[in-house]
Amino acid sequence: MKAQFSKIRHGFTLVELITAMAITSILVLAIMQLTNQGIALWKVVQQDVSTAASSRVALQIMSRDMESFQMAGGNNKYQWMYAKINSDTSGAPKSLPIPKSAQCVFFACAPDRNPSVSSSSSLRSNYRDARAHNMETQGDVNTIGYRLMYRDQILNLPGREGDENTFPLFSLYRQVISPRETYEQLLGKENMEQAYVPYEDKEEENFLCENIVELSIIFTIQYPKGDANAKTGRASYETVTVPVISSRKGGSGRHLAVYGDRIEANGQTYENARIQSANLSITVLTEEGVALAEQVRRGRRRAPKPADFFARYTRSFSRLVALPQPL
Repeated sequence: MKAQFSKIRHGFTLVELITAMAITSILVLAIMQLTNQGIALWKVVQQDVSTAASSRVALQIMSRDMESFQMAGGNNKYQWMYAKINSDTSGAPKSLPIPKSAQCVFFACAPDRNPSVSSSSSLRSNYRDARAHNMETQGDVNTIGYRLMYRDQILNLPGREGDENTFPLFSLYRQVISPRETYEQLLGKENMEQAYVPYEDKEEENFLCENIVELSIIFTIQYPKGDANAKTGRASYETVTVPVISSRKGGSGRHLAVYGDRIEANGQTYENARIQSANLSITVLTEEGVALAEQVRRGRRRAPKPADFFARYTRSFSRLVALPQPL
């Protein structure tokens, strides 16, 4: 008689399979969510690093120029610096709160006024010519001009509403005028601002840093209060903070002019005043903000609320610079 063996089969029930699939799905969704959050955080950090790098470059160069600001002491009526807000918005999109174009021009000793030496014979010749051009003057004072504009850096064209062929960016421009031209054309002028007008067309050739949407400079001015003390012969001084460049809403009409014997700022005149310091502040767009602004400019996306846009897509940086006193 043959032995009979019972066959026992082991497996999963339908309920167990459904439960395992549900748990696996939850784990996969959780991992995907954590991965997406990590990627989003990485993008934010990457944009912040890129934005901070751009701001540091602009602030460092501008601070260095301000720290070498030059003006002659004494009771002279020559103009040594001016800063203002231009009324031209340079074709920026109307759907976003684009700042007005800021401009600041002053005298300084720029360390990069000469071109670098190259192995090329033609460039070495140009270097010698430029060096001789600078040495034919008295001193080494340059004219430095800063301006915020909205332009296409590749085609060198202003931003135009609805133009699909231009790719404008908010950019900071820095122009350095040679000591010779400064000496012959700009130094010793009672109206330096008017003398600088012929050089404004060349500013767009001197790109410095992109994605900057706001430039603000707040000067601290020191001026004597009343007459000098009869006993000591010294006058008491007061300080006033003057925001002469503000790209924010309502900043139009702000203007500062520094003369040897006075400072005129926003309709006020401060006799025998001197600039103590300058607080430089710039606001930079993140890469995501630049892409959004471009979509809005082309009409492919509705403009967000200004407060939400600047809170999410911009970063602000500032630096306090002490200006040298007149010689």
